[in-house]
Amino acid sequence: MPVQRVNVDGEDGYRWGREGKVYTFEPGNRASEDEAREKAEAQGRAATAAQTANLTFRPPLAVRRNARRALEIRGELPPSQRAMTPTGLARARDLANGRPVSFDVVSRMVAYFDRHEVDKQGSGWGVDSKGYQAWLGWGGDEGRAWARAILDKYKI
Repeated sequence: MPVQRVNVDGEDGYRWGREGKVYTFEPGNRASEDEAREKAEAQGRAATAAQTANLTFRPPLAVRRNARRALEIRGELPPSQRAMTPTGLARARDLANGRPVSFDVVSRMVAYFDRHEVDKQGSGWGVDSKGYQAWLGWGGDEGRAWARAILDKYKI
C-alpha cells in the first residue's frame, strides 16, 4: 500500500494507505513536507513488518534446483575454488531442501541479487566461478524473480 498525499479538513499531508494517520505539513516548506512523508513511510514499514512477521514462503522447484546445482558445483571443486559465505551456504542448503523462508530472508535475497548483478560480468560465469556458485546458491535468476515478486506484493 503506497504513501499517499492527501488533503484532510483543508490540511495537506501524507498517510500510508487509506486509513493511516495523516501527517500534515506546511505548504511550501520542503523540510516540513519531507518530514511528513517520512513519518507516513515509517508507519507503512512498521505495518508491513507486522503483517509479514510470520509469513514464510516455500521456494519453487527451479529455485531448489539452482541451489542444489550450486552445492554440487561447490562439492566438485577444490577448496580454493569453492564459493559462498557461511550465510550463503546456509541459504543454499535451505533453498535446496525446500525449507520455507521468512519474509526477512526474501528481502535479503533481493538485496543480495541487487548487489551481485555485476558478478555476471566475471569470467567463468555459467560454469563454475565463485560468483556463479553463490548466485545459484541464492536461487539463481529464478530465485531473484521469485523473491522480487514476493517483495513487490508487500511493498509499501
